[in-house]
Amino acid sequence: MFLYYFKGSVSNFGDELNAWLWPQIMPEVKFDEDQSTIVLPIGSIIQDTFPAASRKIVLGSGYGGYARKPVVDKAWNFYFVRGPQTAEVLGIDPKLAITDAAILLRAKADLLDARPKKHAVSFMPHWESALYGSWKEVADGAGINLIDPTADVDHILDELRATEVLITEAMHGAIVADTLRVPWIPVLPTGPAHRFKWMDWCRSMNVVYEPDKIGASTAMEWVKLTKISPNHLARRVTRRVGWTVDPFIRASAIKQLKRVAKLKPTLSSEAICIERAEQAFEKLELFRNNYGMGKL
Repeated sequence: MFLYYFKGSVSNFGDELNAWLWPQIMPEVKFDEDQSTIVLPIGSIIQDTFPAASRKIVLGSGYGGYARKPVVDKAWNFYFVRGPQTAEVLGIDPKLAITDAAILLRAKADLLDARPKKHAVSFMPHWESALYGSWKEVADGAGINLIDPTADVDHILDELRATEVLITEAMHGAIVADTLRVPWIPVLPTGPAHRFKWMDWCRSMNVVYEPDKIGASTAMEWVKLTKISPNHLARRVTRRVGWTVDPFIRASAIKQLKRVAKLKPTLSSEAICIERAEQAFEKLELFRNNYGMGKL
């Protein structure tokens, strides 16, 4: 049974949570390289790219629009999905739209223990923004702690727990913050492709998705993520132009980050968070009973 999750050019917090979480909460389920059965956990990974003959088991993942939606047939087995939009797109029972599987972090009771707050405000960019931008300089300029989404999972969890309010472009920054009861402020992802999934998850938690906008931190980040000018020549020109315009882009981003830090944060209700966690745990237990100890 193969545990599938997205692996990009660099580590990404939301995806790497899979390698961190599942062995701890389901040690009896033995994952291997056998792709005759594929488990789809945390991530926007419900798509049509999997072998037709493989059995696909969905444990809290979502449809993100990054690839074509699959034809849902008998090869698909849904325990739960990330949100109502995923259920609508796939045409499956809306009762399966519980929330993102990262809420299962609540199985780790120590993560819910009170932790002294070191950071009044932290900012987590999307991993692609972190890759192409200069967000450390922006965060430093704004006097705000930066949480690098490409860092080690344990480090990021420690930083989130030590934060009073999280500003986040990364959806799993918000999901994990909400799970750990850290208020969060969403900012609009620079890459338009990353926006659909936010609404999907927010609807699952009965919170309104009202992102603010900070913008890119470098010219290259804007070009790469908006895909306005994807060709090689345009990127070469952007690198040269960046020497001139990047200081002004960073100054704007610093100003916007300071402004956003003063906004009222969001947090799902305690009742909804507990209810969604209990629903997800029920589905997890059903999966464990069906597939634990190597059973297929």
